[in-house]
Amino acid sequence: MTKQFKFIFALFFLFISQSIHSKDRYFKWLDPKTQLHVRINIETYELEGESETGNWQNRGKIILNTAIFKHIPPEIKNNFFFFDNGNRIRFTIDGSGHVFDYLPLKKELIRVDNTFHSGYNYQSNKFIRDGLIYSIGGEGFWNYSSSITYFDEKLREWEILRPQNNGPLTTSQGYQGYDSREDVYYSGASPIVSFLEDQKVDFVDDLFKFNFKSNNWEFLGKINPQLSFRKKTTVIWTGHLFLHFENSTIYIINPLINEVRIFKDYAKSYDSFKEYIVYKDTIVGFLAKNSGARVKIPIIEISKKSTYWGEFYSSANFLSWYYLGAILIIGLFVWRYKYLSKNSNLNYTKLERKLLNELLSLKPDEYLTTHDINEILDTTDKSQENQRRIRFNVIGQINNKLRSKLGSEKGIDRKPHAGDKRLMVYALDPQIVSDLRKLLR
Repeated sequence: MTKQFKFIFALFFLFISQSIHSKDRYFKWLDPKTQLHVRINIETYELEGESETGNWQNRGKIILNTAIFKHIPPEIKNNFFFFDNGNRIRFTIDGSGHVFDYLPLKKELIRVDNTFHSGYNYQSNKFIRDGLIYSIGGEGFWNYSSSITYFDEKLREWEILRPQNNGPLTTSQGYQGYDSREDVYYSGASPIVSFLEDQKVDFVDDLFKFNFKSNNWEFLGKINPQLSFRKKTTVIWTGHLFLHFENSTIYIINPLINEVRIFKDYAKSYDSFKEYIVYKDTIVGFLAKNSGARVKIPIIEISKKSTYWGEFYSSANFLSWYYLGAILIIGLFVWRYKYLSKNSNLNYTKLERKLLNELLSLKPDEYLTTHDINEILDTTDKSQENQRRIRFNVIGQINNKLRSKLGSEKGIDRKPHAGDKRLMVYALDPQIVSDLRKLLR
């Protein structure tokens, strides 16, 4: 039983080892001068270079301490950056904080970070700013991030940059790019997964800009929905332009001036790049992983041949005016509704107008008696109970309308006669007489 267990364990270990070794275990980069791949095989510690025919040639062993690969992921997807005029190539590994330097003249690979954390920044966007590598956003552990970090050379750790305000929900894929000329970072159209039982993928249609000088995120507007950013497409940042590839069409997007131009070449398809490099004014794209056919796209040339297509995003200022206009229109309708509601209460009946006009004709010390009111309302031939009910209803309705329009609590004031307290007399509230005359004109 013990021998069988050992045999099964050995087979399992062999299977795991083969599975790991079958994954991509290279530090790989593109030589901008030759536009060919170069890679370091971290299993054999050998340098390999791609030939013009796509074959790989062994360029010999490199110098390294094997301990630098401790805790390295089974599969490596690395970013590369050139420093010191190409005499130092820096690698970062997607999904981790590991940082390595390769020195071509010495053929030596060293690790330069003290990071232990990993798994939190897949699909983050990395770039060089002021001689430092920055990393923005990413995803991992079923979470999204919009954090801005940079690699501190002295501490040999990733440090966080704290903006003054909140920016996008996530910065991963989509339109992501740092413009060194403006010292700003653009972020938009990032996918976001619900992580629910009925899992769905949505896309953030907001476009933001982070200004490093002011340390502030700025909302620019909503991305043009006519751009097909809600499906898997290739988007390349050239340093100041986004090139959005869709079959035979290239959308040339300038976020600085909020303009999209379009270039079509029906003889070509641009949406199948496996990897690419931007070198000077040319994009070199590869149609297969590690090697394969290359496609060169001259950025300036296709820009000259492009035609205007539309805006990249709806301006936040435009949205502000749009929302302000909508609020004003709604406010106008509300005001008009209230105004009409109030004025609808001033649609006095013939009897109400007759009574009000009689009250307005009185001098300040004059009044109407109950008998006067009955004659005005034409109720002298009715029973006392009906007379009282009609007086009560008509005067009550008038007072409600006067309260709604003029704010008068008295309106038609009913009070005892000065000479005989048993008799009731009626007069208007002196404070509303002038306004009431205007309303009844």
